[in-house]
Amino acid sequence: MDLRWWWLGLALVLAAAVTAVLAWRRARQGRSGEVVRAAHTGRLTRLAAYQNALSRLRLQLAALAVLLTLVVLPAAWAASRPADSELSSPERRNRDIMLCLDVSGSMFVTDQAILRSFANLATGFEGERIGLVLFDAQAVTAFPLTDDYDLVRTQLEEYADGFATFGADGSRDPQAGTWNPSIQGTSLIPDGVASCTQAFDHPEEERPRAIVLGTDNLVAGEGVYTHEEAFGLAQEQGVRVYALDPGFSGRPHEQLSTLTEQTGGRTYQLEDPEAVTQITEEIQRLEAARLPEREPALLRVDAPRWPMLALAVALLAYLGLAWRWRR
Repeated sequence: MDLRWWWLGLALVLAAAVTAVLAWRRARQGRSGEVVRAAHTGRLTRLAAYQNALSRLRLQLAALAVLLTLVVLPAAWAASRPADSELSSPERRNRDIMLCLDVSGSMFVTDQAILRSFANLATGFEGERIGLVLFDAQAVTAFPLTDDYDLVRTQLEEYADGFATFGADGSRDPQAGTWNPSIQGTSLIPDGVASCTQAFDHPEEERPRAIVLGTDNLVAGEGVYTHEEAFGLAQEQGVRVYALDPGFSGRPHEQLSTLTEQTGGRTYQLEDPEAVTQITEEIQRLEAARLPEREPALLRVDAPRWPMLALAVALLAYLGLAWRWRR
Protein backbone atom coordinates (compact mmCIF):
# COMPACT_ATOMS: atom_id res chain seq x y z
CA MET A 1 0.00 0.00 0.00
CA ASP A 2 1.32 3.44 -0.99
CA LEU A 3 0.65 6.80 0.68
CA ARG A 4 0.22 9.17 -2.26
CA TRP A 5 -0.05 12.33 -0.11
CA TRP A 6 2.20 11.23 2.76
CA TRP A 7 3.29 14.82 3.37
CA LEU A 8 -0.29 15.83 4.17
CA GLY A 9 -0.62 13.09 6.77
CA LEU A 10 2.70 14.08 8.33
CA ALA A 11 1.64 17.74 8.42
CA LEU A 12 -1.61 16.77 10.16
CA VAL A 13 0.25 14.78 12.83
CA LEU A 14 2.70 17.65 13.44
CA ALA A 15 -0.14 20.18 13.62
CA ALA A 16 -2.00 18.02 16.14
CA ALA A 17 1.16 17.63 18.25
CA VAL A 18 1.85 21.39 18.26
CA THR A 19 -1.79 22.12 19.14
CA ALA A 20 -1.67 19.65 22.03
CA VAL A 21 1.54 21.17 23.45
CA LEU A 22 0.19 24.73 23.20
CA ALA A 23 -3.10 23.73 24.80
CA TRP A 24 -1.28 21.98 27.66
CA ARG A 25 0.98 25.02 28.32
CA ARG A 26 -1.96 27.42 28.18
CA ALA A 27 -3.92 25.28 30.61
CA ARG A 28 -1.02 25.27 33.08
CA GLN A 29 -0.60 29.04 32.86
CA GLY A 30 -4.32 29.58 33.28
CA ARG A 31 -4.47 27.40 36.38
CA SER A 32 -1.53 29.20 38.05
CA GLY A 33 -3.19 32.59 37.59
CA GLU A 34 -6.65 31.58 38.77
CA VAL A 35 -5.79 29.36 41.75
CA VAL A 36 -7.26 30.42 45.11
CA ARG A 37 -5.28 28.81 47.90
CA ALA A 38 -7.16 27.43 50.91
CA ALA A 39 -5.72 26.53 54.31
CA HIS A 40 -6.00 23.20 56.12
CA THR A 41 -7.01 21.11 53.04
CA GLY A 42 -4.63 18.28 53.91
CA ARG A 43 -7.28 16.32 55.79
CA LEU A 44 -9.55 16.47 52.72
CA THR A 45 -6.90 15.42 50.21
CA ARG A 46 -5.88 12.48 52.39
CA LEU A 47 -9.38 11.00 52.37
CA ALA A 48 -9.70 7.68 50.50
CA ALA A 49 -12.75 8.94 48.59
CA TYR A 50 -10.80 11.98 47.40
CA GLN A 51 -7.82 9.86 46.35
CA ASN A 52 -10.11 7.46 44.46
CA ALA A 53 -11.88 10.31 42.69
CA LEU A 54 -8.56 11.90 41.73
CA SER A 55 -7.19 8.60 40.41
CA ARG A 56 -10.38 8.02 38.45
CA LEU A 57 -10.19 11.51 36.92
CA ARG A 58 -6.56 11.03 35.91
CA LEU A 59 -7.40 7.65 34.36
CA GLN A 60 -10.30 9.14 32.42
CA LEU A 61 -8.17 12.01 31.13
CA ALA A 62 -5.42 9.57 30.09
CA ALA A 63 -7.97 7.38 28.30
CA LEU A 64 -9.40 10.39 26.46
CA ALA A 65 -5.89 11.48 25.48
CA VAL A 66 -5.16 8.02 24.06
CA LEU A 67 -8.47 7.98 22.16
CA LEU A 68 -7.81 11.46 20.81
CA THR A 69 -4.43 10.20 19.56
CA LEU A 70 -6.22 7.26 17.95
CA VAL A 71 -8.51 9.75 16.22
CA VAL A 72 -5.61 11.79 14.86
CA LEU A 73 -3.56 8.84 13.54
CA PRO A 74 -6.21 7.29 11.24
CA ALA A 75 -7.25 10.80 10.17
CA ALA A 76 -3.64 11.41 9.11
CA TRP A 77 -3.58 7.98 7.45
CA ALA A 78 -6.73 8.79 5.47
CA ALA A 79 -5.41 12.26 4.57
CA SER A 80 -2.26 10.61 3.19
CA ARG A 81 -4.49 9.02 0.52
CA PRO A 82 -3.54 5.33 0.84
CA ALA A 83 -3.69 3.41 -2.42
CA ASP A 84 -3.10 -0.13 -3.65
CA SER A 85 -0.57 -0.40 -6.47
CA GLU A 86 -0.60 -2.89 -9.34
CA LEU A 87 1.79 -3.25 -12.25
CA SER A 88 -0.32 -3.56 -15.39
CA SER A 89 1.05 -5.16 -18.53
CA PRO A 90 -0.92 -3.58 -21.42
CA GLU A 91 -0.23 -6.31 -23.95
CA ARG A 92 -1.76 -8.96 -21.69
CA ARG A 93 -4.82 -6.96 -20.74
CA ASN A 94 -5.91 -6.85 -24.38
CA ARG A 95 -5.98 -10.59 -25.06
CA ASP A 96 -9.33 -12.41 -25.46
CA ILE A 97 -9.72 -16.21 -25.54
CA MET A 98 -13.05 -17.82 -26.45
CA LEU A 99 -13.49 -21.52 -25.67
CA CYS A 100 -15.72 -22.93 -28.41
CA LEU A 101 -16.89 -26.50 -27.77
CA ASP A 102 -18.82 -28.91 -29.95
CA VAL A 103 -21.14 -30.69 -27.46
CA SER A 104 -22.45 -33.36 -29.83
CA GLY A 105 -22.42 -36.94 -28.53
CA SER A 106 -19.02 -37.83 -29.97
CA MET A 107 -17.30 -34.98 -28.11
CA PHE A 108 -18.26 -35.50 -24.45
CA VAL A 109 -14.91 -36.91 -23.28
CA THR A 110 -12.97 -34.36 -25.32
CA ASP A 111 -14.98 -31.43 -23.96
CA GLN A 112 -14.54 -32.62 -20.38
CA ALA A 113 -10.77 -32.74 -20.85
CA ILE A 114 -10.64 -29.25 -22.37
CA LEU A 115 -12.84 -27.72 -19.67
CA ARG A 116 -10.84 -29.25 -16.83
CA SER A 117 -7.53 -28.24 -18.40
CA PHE A 118 -8.57 -24.61 -18.77
CA ALA A 119 -10.12 -24.60 -15.29
CA ASN A 120 -6.68 -25.52 -13.92
CA LEU A 121 -4.92 -22.95 -16.09
CA ALA A 122 -7.33 -20.12 -15.20
CA THR A 123 -5.55 -19.35 -11.93
CA GLY A 124 -2.38 -18.55 -13.87
CA PHE A 125 -3.94 -16.03 -16.24
CA GLU A 126 -3.22 -12.32 -15.73
CA GLY A 127 -5.46 -9.97 -17.66
CA GLU A 128 -6.73 -12.38 -20.34
CA ARG A 129 -10.48 -12.45 -20.77
CA ILE A 130 -12.05 -15.90 -21.13
CA GLY A 131 -15.46 -16.80 -22.54
CA LEU A 132 -17.29 -20.07 -23.27
CA VAL A 133 -19.63 -20.92 -26.16
CA LEU A 134 -21.23 -24.37 -26.52
CA PHE A 135 -22.76 -25.53 -29.78
CA ASP A 136 -24.43 -28.47 -31.51
CA ALA A 137 -27.33 -27.59 -33.81
CA GLN A 138 -27.09 -24.03 -32.51
CA ALA A 139 -24.73 -22.08 -30.26
CA VAL A 140 -25.26 -20.91 -26.67
CA THR A 141 -23.04 -18.50 -24.76
CA ALA A 142 -22.34 -20.17 -21.41
CA PHE A 143 -20.62 -17.03 -20.12
CA PRO A 144 -19.25 -13.99 -21.98
CA LEU A 145 -15.68 -12.75 -21.95
CA THR A 146 -14.55 -12.00 -18.40
CA ASP A 147 -11.36 -11.72 -16.34
CA ASP A 148 -13.10 -12.92 -13.16
CA TYR A 149 -11.03 -16.09 -12.86
CA ASP A 150 -12.90 -17.44 -9.84
CA LEU A 151 -16.07 -17.37 -11.92
CA VAL A 152 -14.26 -18.84 -14.95
CA ARG A 153 -12.86 -21.74 -12.95
CA THR A 154 -16.17 -22.46 -11.21
CA GLN A 155 -18.15 -22.36 -14.46
CA LEU A 156 -15.70 -24.56 -16.35
CA GLU A 157 -15.64 -27.16 -13.57
CA GLU A 158 -19.44 -27.17 -13.33
CA TYR A 159 -19.85 -27.65 -17.08
CA ALA A 160 -17.22 -30.42 -17.04
CA ASP A 161 -19.14 -32.20 -14.27
CA GLY A 162 -22.34 -31.64 -16.24
CA PHE A 163 -21.23 -34.10 -18.94
CA ALA A 164 -21.79 -36.89 -16.41
CA THR A 165 -25.34 -35.91 -15.34
CA PHE A 166 -26.65 -33.42 -17.96
CA GLY A 167 -28.55 -31.49 -15.29
CA ALA A 168 -30.27 -34.53 -13.74
CA ASP A 169 -29.07 -33.68 -10.22
CA GLY A 170 -29.48 -29.92 -10.57
CA SER A 171 -26.03 -29.46 -12.09
CA ARG A 172 -25.36 -27.62 -15.33
CA ASP A 173 -26.44 -29.26 -18.57
CA PRO A 174 -23.83 -28.46 -21.25
CA GLN A 175 -26.29 -29.39 -24.01
CA ALA A 176 -29.06 -27.09 -22.76
CA GLY A 177 -30.15 -24.76 -25.56
CA THR A 178 -27.89 -26.32 -28.20
CA TRP A 179 -30.64 -28.47 -29.75
CA ASN A 180 -33.33 -27.01 -32.01
CA PRO A 181 -35.90 -29.32 -33.65
CA SER A 182 -36.45 -26.81 -36.45
CA ILE A 183 -32.81 -27.13 -37.52
CA GLN A 184 -32.04 -30.17 -39.64
CA GLY A 185 -28.61 -31.12 -38.45
CA THR A 186 -26.27 -31.63 -35.52
CA SER A 187 -22.63 -30.86 -34.84
CA LEU A 188 -22.78 -27.86 -37.15
CA ILE A 189 -19.14 -26.85 -36.72
CA PRO A 190 -19.15 -23.93 -39.22
CA ASP A 191 -22.14 -22.29 -37.52
CA GLY A 192 -20.47 -22.83 -34.14
CA VAL A 193 -17.22 -21.20 -35.27
CA ALA A 194 -19.14 -18.25 -36.74
CA SER A 195 -21.09 -17.80 -33.49
CA CYS A 196 -17.88 -17.90 -31.45
CA THR A 197 -16.29 -15.32 -33.73
CA GLN A 198 -19.29 -13.03 -33.32
CA ALA A 199 -19.20 -13.46 -29.53
CA PHE A 200 -16.13 -11.20 -29.27
CA ASP A 201 -17.16 -7.74 -28.13
CA HIS A 202 -15.82 -4.34 -29.23
CA PRO A 203 -15.08 -5.41 -32.83
CA GLU A 204 -13.88 -1.89 -33.60
CA GLU A 205 -10.92 -2.27 -31.21
CA GLU A 206 -7.55 -3.71 -32.19
CA ARG A 207 -7.47 -6.60 -29.74
CA PRO A 208 -5.67 -9.95 -30.04
CA ARG A 209 -8.41 -12.59 -30.19
CA ALA A 210 -8.21 -16.37 -30.29
CA ILE A 211 -10.70 -19.24 -30.40
CA VAL A 212 -9.89 -22.59 -28.79
CA LEU A 213 -12.09 -24.98 -30.73
CA GLY A 214 -12.88 -28.46 -29.44
CA THR A 215 -14.31 -30.58 -32.26
CA ASP A 216 -13.81 -33.71 -34.35
CA ASN A 217 -15.05 -31.78 -37.42
CA LEU A 218 -17.71 -34.40 -38.18
CA VAL A 219 -20.66 -32.37 -39.48
CA ALA A 220 -24.12 -33.97 -39.66
CA GLY A 221 -26.42 -31.74 -41.67
CA GLU A 222 -26.27 -28.38 -43.38
CA GLY A 223 -26.11 -25.10 -41.50
CA VAL A 224 -26.04 -21.43 -42.40
CA TYR A 225 -22.27 -21.26 -42.94
CA THR A 226 -19.85 -23.45 -44.84
CA HIS A 227 -16.43 -24.24 -43.38
CA GLU A 228 -14.77 -21.75 -45.70
CA GLU A 229 -17.25 -18.99 -44.80
CA ALA A 230 -16.99 -19.54 -41.03
CA PHE A 231 -13.21 -19.70 -40.87
CA GLY A 232 -13.00 -16.88 -43.42
CA LEU A 233 -15.10 -14.74 -41.05
CA ALA A 234 -12.65 -15.48 -38.24
CA GLN A 235 -9.70 -14.62 -40.48
CA GLU A 236 -11.40 -11.41 -41.64
CA GLN A 237 -11.88 -10.27 -38.03
CA GLY A 238 -8.32 -11.15 -37.06
CA VAL A 239 -9.30 -14.12 -34.88
CA ARG A 240 -6.87 -17.03 -34.73
CA VAL A 241 -8.45 -20.46 -34.32
CA TYR A 242 -6.63 -23.20 -32.38
CA ALA A 243 -8.35 -26.59 -32.55
CA LEU A 244 -8.19 -29.66 -30.30
CA ASP A 245 -9.13 -32.73 -32.32
CA PRO A 246 -9.68 -36.16 -30.70
CA GLY A 247 -8.81 -37.73 -34.05
CA PHE A 248 -5.55 -37.11 -35.86
CA SER A 249 -6.08 -38.53 -39.34
CA GLY A 250 -8.55 -38.60 -42.20
CA ARG A 251 -10.18 -35.90 -44.28
CA PRO A 252 -12.03 -34.11 -41.40
CA HIS A 253 -8.75 -33.64 -39.54
CA GLU A 254 -6.88 -32.52 -42.65
CA GLN A 255 -9.62 -30.00 -43.44
CA LEU A 256 -9.58 -28.68 -39.86
CA SER A 257 -5.78 -28.33 -39.91
CA THR A 258 -5.86 -26.40 -43.18
CA LEU A 259 -8.61 -24.05 -42.02
CA THR A 260 -7.03 -23.27 -38.64
CA GLU A 261 -3.66 -22.58 -40.27
CA GLN A 262 -5.34 -20.11 -42.62
CA THR A 263 -6.38 -18.05 -39.58
CA GLY A 264 -2.85 -18.16 -38.15
CA GLY A 265 -3.71 -20.91 -35.67
CA ARG A 266 -3.08 -24.62 -35.58
CA THR A 267 -4.75 -27.98 -34.87
CA TYR A 268 -3.51 -30.12 -31.97
CA GLN A 269 -4.09 -33.74 -31.06
CA LEU A 270 -6.15 -34.05 -27.88
CA GLU A 271 -4.13 -37.07 -26.68
CA ASP A 272 -1.08 -34.83 -26.40
CA PRO A 273 -0.90 -34.05 -22.64
CA GLU A 274 0.80 -30.73 -23.40
CA ALA A 275 -1.72 -29.65 -26.04
CA VAL A 276 -3.65 -27.13 -23.91
CA THR A 277 -0.45 -25.70 -22.43
CA GLN A 278 1.04 -25.36 -25.91
CA ILE A 279 -2.07 -23.56 -27.12
CA THR A 280 -1.98 -21.03 -24.28
CA GLU A 281 1.75 -20.47 -24.78
CA GLU A 282 1.20 -20.04 -28.52
CA ILE A 283 -1.56 -17.52 -27.90
CA GLN A 284 0.58 -15.57 -25.45
CA ARG A 285 3.60 -15.58 -27.74
CA LEU A 286 1.94 -14.84 -31.07
CA GLU A 287 -0.84 -12.56 -29.91
CA ALA A 288 1.41 -10.37 -27.79
CA ALA A 289 3.58 -9.73 -30.85
CA ARG A 290 0.69 -7.88 -32.52
CA LEU A 291 0.68 -5.08 -29.97
CA PRO A 292 3.14 -2.18 -29.92
CA GLU A 293 5.83 -2.30 -27.29
CA ARG A 294 4.67 -0.40 -24.22
CA GLU A 295 6.15 -0.08 -20.79
CA PRO A 296 4.19 -1.68 -17.94
CA ALA A 297 1.93 0.89 -16.26
CA LEU A 298 1.64 1.33 -12.51
CA LEU A 299 -2.04 1.49 -11.55
CA ARG A 300 -3.02 3.01 -8.21
CA VAL A 301 -6.45 2.53 -6.67
CA ASP A 302 -7.44 4.55 -3.60
CA ALA A 303 -7.98 2.33 -0.55
CA PRO A 304 -9.47 4.52 2.23
CA ARG A 305 -11.60 1.76 3.74
CA TRP A 306 -9.47 0.77 6.72
CA PRO A 307 -8.30 4.25 7.81
CA MET A 308 -11.85 5.60 7.59
CA LEU A 309 -13.17 2.64 9.57
CA ALA A 310 -10.50 3.12 12.25
CA LEU A 311 -11.25 6.86 12.36
CA ALA A 312 -14.98 6.26 12.80
CA VAL A 313 -14.46 3.72 15.61
CA ALA A 314 -11.96 5.92 17.48
CA LEU A 315 -14.10 9.05 17.11
CA LEU A 316 -17.27 7.31 18.31
CA ALA A 317 -15.39 5.86 21.29
CA TYR A 318 -13.94 9.28 22.20
CA LEU A 319 -17.26 11.13 21.93
CA GLY A 320 -19.14 8.40 23.77
CA LEU A 321 -16.74 8.30 26.74
CA ALA A 322 -16.40 12.10 26.88
CA TRP A 323 -20.19 12.48 27.02
CA ARG A 324 -20.58 9.72 29.63
CA TRP A 325 -17.83 10.99 31.95
CA ARG A 326 -18.99 14.61 31.60
CA ARG A 327 -22.30 13.58 33.15
